[in-house]
Amino acid sequence: MLQYNAGPDRSRNQSCGRLVRASVWLPAMSLAAGLTFGTVVQEAHAAPTDAEPFKVANIHFETNASACDMGAQIRFDTEGIITGSVRDPKGRKIYSFEAKAGMKATGGQTEGFLENVEPQIPELVFALGCEPSTEEGVLALDDLFEAWPAGDYTFEGRAKGAKLLSQATLTHLIPAGPEVIAPADGTVFPAAVLVIIEWNSVTEAILPELGPVNIVGYHVIVEEDTGAEVSPTVDVDVSATETSLTVPPEFLKPATIYRFEVLSTEESGNQTISEGFFCTEGVAECVLPD
Repeated sequence: MLQYNAGPDRSRNQSCGRLVRASVWLPAMSLAAGLTFGTVVQEAHAAPTDAEPFKVANIHFETNASACDMGAQIRFDTEGIITGSVRDPKGRKIYSFEAKAGMKATGGQTEGFLENVEPQIPELVFALGCEPSTEEGVLALDDLFEAWPAGDYTFEGRAKGAKLLSQATLTHLIPAGPEVIAPADGTVFPAAVLVIIEWNSVTEAILPELGPVNIVGYHVIVEEDTGAEVSPTVDVDVSATETSLTVPPEFLKPATIYRFEVLSTEESGNQTISEGFFCTEGVAECVLPD
């Protein structure tokens, strides 16, 4: 299901009355955040034990084809957990936590999301022509994969009166980033004009040696460029057969710079981002701030 997220300050009282390219009519009031991990959210599969499974246990790679950086992301969801940990396929503990004081007294943590530093990958810089950067470090792809081996990651936890145990699979199948066709960076759209984001379908891995991949969907995010974290203006999942999304003008402010991301989602849950930006009429100069 496609969903628009208008953000906390952009409630609507009537249908936006526009046709989304994915052949679905979307009323503007069906506003909710899209899936955190796009079209695919791995379901936790319980290890052979009498312990209860996590509601969600997920691990995947997120790669930015526009910046050539890459890192792992982990998510879990429970009814309440006091202590927890994640172990890699080699049995090494890579993350652990413990609820204390008020958090423990009221039942513990219900969910968690974390991501590691995303170093730039030299092999991607060479293949994709990204601007070299050392902002978050530089790491060879083989070294990243050695640090995050493919296989089953074990999620363990203890709640009041229950033990939790699940596994989630990480693969090294990294999809290519969608090639954005439109809009071109720096495009200025006048008021009341549909903004159509288009991209080429993804059929290959980001590097040939990492394939083959199976793309199961795309995820599109549009947000204001404010220099800080903001709620997305649009946060939408589309199927693997779609290669465009129309943003109704009702969802855009005048004189605003917007960044957008199109993410390809591999069957394993791994995602790759391609970035772009556009502006609405009234901006003095449609450029991204340094």
